[in-house]
Amino acid sequence: MLFVVNVGCGPAEERVLLTGLHAVADIYCENCKTTLGWKYEHAFESSQKYKEGKYIIELAHMIKDNGWD
Repeated sequence: MLFVVNVGCGPAEERVLLTGLHAVADIYCENCKTTLGWKYEHAFESSQKYKEGKYIIELAHMIKDNGWD
């Protein structure tokens, strides 16, 4: 399991994603304020409830630093 640290969370808003309607909040770096992805706040379809409280970090915003693989 991975944990998300040093991120802020914006207000939740409803968005239609590929898997249906969700309430999501953008997450951003506390240091530089760059948007990194989003957090699932609420899933409206019962089959998607497992996503609630989970974070999606877009790979395009990840920077390899300090030698981690």
